[in-house]
Amino acid sequence: MTEKTLLHRQVHPNWIQNNIVSLQVFATSQVFSPTPKDEGHLSVYNGEKFSAEESYTHFLCNPECSSVGTLSVSISEVDEVGDLSSVENDYPFDGHCYIDFNGVSTKGALKKKSQKLRDLAMERGWTYKV
Repeated sequence: MTEKTLLHRQVHPNWIQNNIVSLQVFATSQVFSPTPKDEGHLSVYNGEKFSAEESYTHFLCNPECSSVGTLSVSISEVDEVGDLSSVENDYPFDGHCYIDFNGVSTKGALKKKSQKLRDLAMERGWTYKV
């Protein structure tokens, strides 16, 4: 992966208001913020192995999953936010990556970094939208 590689994240329909990802979503740790069960790892797709549309299609292979589209951030954007890194682990499938939030020390800082990722993704616009 390079600094320009996009990392794709699926967006649940409940996270949308007026065709954008709601800012209120981050109060409940969604979209670009890991939940406690994620152990600080936010799952994303490697843009070198999946297009935004392919990541959407792959994600929906699991009948328990729902998405209205894909938002993406680049590896360099993740790095610029600070205290975050992107890791390609290819688990549980080839092309799986995660954004590592374990370097973030407080919930407030985690929320701010998540919001910054959300802003960067929304500036880019939907990389795939149904």
